[in-house]
Amino acid sequence: LPLPAPQPVALETQPVPDPASGPETAAVQMPDCKVTLTATPAAAAMVDLDLSAPCQPLAQVTFHHQGMMFSALTDAEGAVRVTVPALATGAVFIVDAGGGEGAVAITDVPDLAGFDRAVLQWQGAEGLQMHAREFGAGYGSDGDVWAGMPRNAEALLSGQGGFLVELGDPAADNPLRAEVYTYPRDSGAQTGDVLLTVEAEVTEANCGQDIAAQTLQLGAGDEPVAQDLT
Repeated sequence: LPLPAPQPVALETQPVPDPASGPETAAVQMPDCKVTLTATPAAAAMVDLDLSAPCQPLAQVTFHHQGMMFSALTDAEGAVRVTVPALATGAVFIVDAGGGEGAVAITDVPDLAGFDRAVLQWQGAEGLQMHAREFGAGYGSDGDVWAGMPRNAEALLSGQGGFLVELGDPAADNPLRAEVYTYPRDSGAQTGDVLLTVEAEVTEANCGQDIAAQTLQLGAGDEPVAQDLT
């Protein structure tokens, strides 16, 4: 069959950019990935820590303070807030956010001079706990302060006695955990001894295994005294 006759087509031309002017670039807003940590003194020689790590959401981080260490998990915004018992009047807190990122925060905690503190810390395994039995109290009584009956800082104001704080997120991977007991040095009418004991509960998760732990004790004007336990 005969081919159709060719038809003329109108072409639209586009100007060619001048190479000397350089390519056009679009401005891209990069996220601010700076890790920041702030420390704010609170009642009973406690410190509120606020971590911001915008580029590390739902990530595991490690806090360090005077030999005490504990793990935490950031939220979807890469933030963590935790209240920590201070172990030094010139309190230095360091956070390791992973990937070589971290931050430091420093604050003064002058009222620490009015408290004694004891720390039990370990990694991973469940089953360790500290009991502070105040003035001859038996296990399970009102004077037995432990994770099951920790009280809070309000106990100091009401004259009930000491309180215990748990640190470290158990949902983290092989987390660093700590328990901190606080008692006021000027306890008013109550005098006597507070008996501190470390208990190891045997569970399916830790049966037949060695568990490494450490205690830290802070007295009047002293650096924390460490003792390793197995």
